[in-house]
Amino acid sequence: MLTLLEIRGLVVIDQAELELGPGLTAITGETGAGKTVLTQALGFLAGAPADAKMVRPGHKHALIQATLALPEGFWDELDEDDPALALRELVDDEREVVVTRRIPAEGRARSMIDGQAATADAVASLVRHRIRFSGQGEQRRLTSPAAQLQILDRFIGPKAVSAAKKLDSLRRDVRARERAFTEARERREQAARRREDLRAMVDDIDRVAPDPTEHAQLITERDRLRHGERLGSAAMAAAEALSPESGDGAITLAGIAERAVADAAAIDPSLNERLAELVSAQAALQETALSLRGYLDSLGAEPGRLDQIEERLGEYARIDRRYGPGLDQVITSADQARQDLASLEEGDGAEARLQADLDAATSAARTAADDLHAMRTKAAPKLAKGVAAELADLAMPHAVMRVELTRSEDPVPRDQCRFLLRVNPGLPEAPIAEAASGGELSRVLLALQGLAAASDDATWVFDEVDAGIGGVTATAVAARLAKLGDHLQTIVITHLPQVAAAAGSHHRLVKGLASGGTAMTSIEPLGDDELVQELVRMLGAGDEDEGARRHAQELLARRG
Repeated sequence: MLTLLEIRGLVVIDQAELELGPGLTAITGETGAGKTVLTQALGFLAGAPADAKMVRPGHKHALIQATLALPEGFWDELDEDDPALALRELVDDEREVVVTRRIPAEGRARSMIDGQAATADAVASLVRHRIRFSGQGEQRRLTSPAAQLQILDRFIGPKAVSAAKKLDSLRRDVRARERAFTEARERREQAARRREDLRAMVDDIDRVAPDPTEHAQLITERDRLRHGERLGSAAMAAAEALSPESGDGAITLAGIAERAVADAAAIDPSLNERLAELVSAQAALQETALSLRGYLDSLGAEPGRLDQIEERLGEYARIDRRYGPGLDQVITSADQARQDLASLEEGDGAEARLQADLDAATSAARTAADDLHAMRTKAAPKLAKGVAAELADLAMPHAVMRVELTRSEDPVPRDQCRFLLRVNPGLPEAPIAEAASGGELSRVLLALQGLAAASDDATWVFDEVDAGIGGVTATAVAARLAKLGDHLQTIVITHLPQVAAAAGSHHRLVKGLASGGTAMTSIEPLGDDELVQELVRMLGAGDEDEGARRHAQELLARRG
């Protein structure tokens, strides 16, 4: 229930507060007083685009704030993907919240709940759960098949409304899975072409079986074989210098030096260290000489070995040019190709899983669509019968409505709904926008929304739903609104005295001028005497008109 509405700096309203109770509340006022501003204010809370032009001159911003009493279990019944659910952790009291929309003359609008910043979508979702709007603009929207389907669901009750929301969610899930499956299939088709290239790369590199250690050894061996004569001459010269076949070499001379120092060290022990160095040098020279002669023996390679090495290194060079540069890059490319192939093979399985997920999601959505269609099919004639009864009470005794429910043949069937109306016997039925005049359409709207509201517990706001009617019909509309107010908080903005008199509480918008000469509207609650005066004004009479006063009092007496 909406318990308090505060408005500041919005068009003609400088500052106003409306305390609202249960039942039917009427809001009246002269033409141009700004009655529509009230519904616009609530519309901003419900997510209407912020309009800086609505900020009253002299104000830096417009502020709309509403106090909402929430029913028990409200938060627990929200769907998991409902934006309003994110507000739960921000509220001080889960049974009552204060929602705010601040519209600056310049800059971005802001939304709040209990004084804390919140997203506009979340606040708007919360407000739409608790406040329903119905006005002349709703008549145009009512011609939409989607809007008519929503009315049918609300007539069925919360179970259908919840089922419709769940079905929308399931449809989104199916579409997302369809996109995922299509993308996976496209990737697989591209991968099928790429797979051959990857396999060719892996096979080519695997045939070479590259090994960095082998590659380095082959290069060394090739260079030795290419320069074998030069290497042999160098090794032979070195070996001859150390230990020639004739004459004294480095080893012999080192031995002579060793013996000379040994004789001297016998006299002077300080030469023992030098003696040890000479002994070590001679041993090292002997070992080196042996190694050089062994190296000379190793230079004798088997016939054709160099050709074998060159051929092997040629394979290395080929894969380097194709998959390199560098042997490390070749090996990395092969490893990556193997991983890609494994991934592509897995991709076939992943695509199968995506297809299975899509089939499961489609099946779940079809089941939900079938269940909801069954509920709608059963309820459609009941809604039509209820509207006919309501219209009979609203001075349209011969009106007959039919709810036409059709179904598409999509993978997930989609219901389509049309309300067809016959106003008088003998006339053909037609869509309600074509079959009814402006006043008749207002009454059809009231009948439909009244029946839809019967399964609802939100606040209903009717903005001049009584437009285009008068006389006995106005009295019937007033009675229907009063009946609606018996079990729902109902707010009606009206210009008809019959409707205003049927309300349990009243507020009047009064035009005036601010100190600077700017138009300004104030909102004031009406007591009994003031209400009589307001009804007299709405009857088009002056305060001195006793007949109008008696008529006003009679209207109030009918209310009881």
